[in-house]
Amino acid sequence: MNRFLSFLSLFFFLSISCAAQQIDICMEVIASSGGQGNQANRYIAWTVGEPFVQTLHGAGYAFTQGFHQPDPCGKEFVGTSNLADWGMSLFPNPTEGFVTLRFSPEKKGVLLGSVFDMLGRPLLENQTLASPEGSLIDASAWPPGVYFLLLQDPTSQATAILRIVRL
Repeated sequence: MNRFLSFLSLFFFLSISCAAQQIDICMEVIASSGGQGNQANRYIAWTVGEPFVQTLHGAGYAFTQGFHQPDPCGKEFVGTSNLADWGMSLFPNPTEGFVTLRFSPEKKGVLLGSVFDMLGRPLLENQTLASPEGSLIDASAWPPGVYFLLLQDPTSQATAILRIVRL
């Protein structure tokens, strides 16, 4: 009986300690091949193994099927964002070519984007990102590594920093 109570109390304390742990399940996919293209105001991105990716826009929402979605764990944002209400998404990330930045169509403004490497050296400065449907940033000439995209709203001076991984 004493063993049973000891086992039960041990099980109880282990279950409480496991329940107290926070576990994040995040979508992360690194595929062997894929690409993206832009023609006549249409953007398509594909990855080997993903049969179809589609994005539908409606009144105040965007629905994306597939894994070219923004990471729900928010790993692309570095620190806190003063532009959280812009509803930004950056994809595909990691990339070998172009990266697309989308933001909420309700925002009628533009963002200025600057890209820096890990040493703080600028690769791109004050590029105007004005299309809510997707503004392209060309990362094809960058060497593989981690880069930071500094976004700034010129009217409010609010900023956000996003992480870009170049394969």
